[in-house]
Amino acid sequence: MPNGSRTVTLDEALAIALDHLKSGRLDEGEDLYARILDADPGNAEAMHRMGFIAGRRGDMDRALDLLTRSVERAPDADALFNLGTLHHRALRTEEAIVAYHRALALRPDFPDAEYHLSEALQGAGRLDEALAALDTLLGRHPHYPAGWRQHGDIEADLGRPGAAVHFYEMALALNPADDLSRERLAAQEEAFRTRSAAMAARLPDGRHDLRDITILIPFRADSDDRRRNLRWIVGFLLKHVDATLLIGEDKDGPSDVPDALGPELAARCRHLHLRGNDTPFTHKAHLINRMAEAADTPIVALHDTDIVVDPVQYVLARDAVRRGGGLVFPYNGLFFWIMGREVLRFGYTLSAAPLNAVCPRFPLMHRNSPGGGAFFDRERLLANGGYNEAFLSWGFEDDEIVERFRRLGLGVERVPGPLYHLEHARPANSSEQNPFFEANRAELERVRNADGGALRADIAAGRLRRPLLSSRDLPPPVASPFD
Repeated sequence: MPNGSRTVTLDEALAIALDHLKSGRLDEGEDLYARILDADPGNAEAMHRMGFIAGRRGDMDRALDLLTRSVERAPDADALFNLGTLHHRALRTEEAIVAYHRALALRPDFPDAEYHLSEALQGAGRLDEALAALDTLLGRHPHYPAGWRQHGDIEADLGRPGAAVHFYEMALALNPADDLSRERLAAQEEAFRTRSAAMAARLPDGRHDLRDITILIPFRADSDDRRRNLRWIVGFLLKHVDATLLIGEDKDGPSDVPDALGPELAARCRHLHLRGNDTPFTHKAHLINRMAEAADTPIVALHDTDIVVDPVQYVLARDAVRRGGGLVFPYNGLFFWIMGREVLRFGYTLSAAPLNAVCPRFPLMHRNSPGGGAFFDRERLLANGGYNEAFLSWGFEDDEIVERFRRLGLGVERVPGPLYHLEHARPANSSEQNPFFEANRAELERVRNADGGALRADIAAGRLRRPLLSSRDLPPPVASPFD
């Protein structure tokens, strides 16, 4: 390659171009890498660096193309790391994880790749793997402050403010200029103080005083798992909180609650039984509204049959409603699916503590779930339409009320800590196989496309209410081609 009076070798040109790049002379580096590729179109190093420059300039498509071709031709740890960061920035998290793993396979001691891998794994909900990546990183490089901060972020996500404080303090000890760790440390210190105050305010019997709340538990005995979970959830709530529990059913025939709970637990709960629904599908939204109307406390809390949260989170959600929150989730959006022996352990202990300890091992079904439970000021909920009774069986009713409350200017808030969902069988009533699923989706889209004025008109005209579901509402069966 010509350079004044002599010819520069390809290796020399690559070294000069890299020096331009490290010194921030992107234009000079780009020009020289382009000339290298003219002379050697398949040069993996030049494609890698040109891809890096394209990414710095915001040309993500060109950057991705160049880096992908570079690692296909000659896998390199740095190129794979840069490819991973491109995928990460574009929210292609699984692709980023693959690239980081490939980089670490080539260079096992690569702290930046381990750190970014932990971030990507956290984003994908694979928290146990994220923590393992951080353990490896900090075991080798205990003076890597961003790793300690990242560990604090995961602990904060899991609702463990005391542990999060420790990790943020470590990050700040190593890098006192880390304003992000300082800000998150302050937030977790406040969360720890709030939790401690809630624990200190418990009643003499150890329960939290939630006597201003009615917990609404809509129930359909569509599996043995559901009956079991109702018994355990009611036992858990009665063990940890002093609140009114109202269990609702919408089905013809005798109630399934006494058999599911047994006489002792059933006697400690209120019960609302709506008859007239002669289908195998619940009309949950209609049932919740009738339960809210039947409640005589200022705050109501929807609580699905199969969910568990740390009892302190109920207190935090109740307090947020008292401060004016429109809809308050008693968790931060993380929705873990608990399976196998840990479900049985919960039934034995009736405690969230074991779930807090093991939850990273279980699938994270949602990072920002709208389901499972929600706290409301009772009068505000009913005045703003309650749950939308156009939703039948399972699917999207929780998404809709979040969308509607936001469009009506009512606050939607969350409190720290995750939610745990106990596994159960999923018959048609609890899955996408129910015959109303697509109609529910269409109603959600209608609400998403409506403004606050249109929604207020719907509420005033009673268009979010309808009679209880019955067999008259079922679609006709599909004719068999053999009939």
